[in-house]
Amino acid sequence: MANQFNSWEPVLDPVNGVMQQEPRILAHDAHVVVIGAVNTTYGDTGVKLTNQGAGYDGGGSGTFTGVTTTSAGGSGLILTCEVLGGKIVNVTATAAGSGYAAGDTATIDDITGTGGGSAEVEITNVDIPNTGKRGACLYVGATANVEVVLEGGSEVTFKAVQAGSFLPILVKEVKSGIAAPGDILALY
Repeated sequence: MANQFNSWEPVLDPVNGVMQQEPRILAHDAHVVVIGAVNTTYGDTGVKLTNQGAGYDGGGSGTFTGVTTTSAGGSGLILTCEVLGGKIVNVTATAAGSGYAAGDTATIDDITGTGGGSAEVEITNVDIPNTGKRGACLYVGATANVEVVLEGGSEVTFKAVQAGSFLPILVKEVKSGIAAPGDILALY
């Protein structure tokens, strides 16, 4: 099962009274923030199978990679699907896509040209990857209003953030403020 936590930080250590235990002064990793990207590092890879459908692979069985989805909300989500008796029995998100929101539904497209198409997954998580325990700080490379969900769960809009700014806040999700890929980086 995928792990939402960073491999270098499998347990959140207490910091009270232990000054050197968890200081986060410098970032050691950075990732481009994509609004509505499915969090494939989440425990269920950010998707949950809600309808197995029928008629996939002509009623046969197998594991299929690179399976595309159709959704009214986002695009670009790609799955690996396990088929048994023509029904999808397991899914794993392998490409995050963009423009999704938690709770969106995506339909699994025909896998092999032999039918199927009614299976569905629910998007369960669009947080910035590896923010299950601790949020990420942000670098904003273009002037924007940046709407975020903070580690504590509150939604806040930082207005007129100037290009080249570092936001020393702990963010789980960026909801708006990106004009182009790479405009905002998550810093760990």
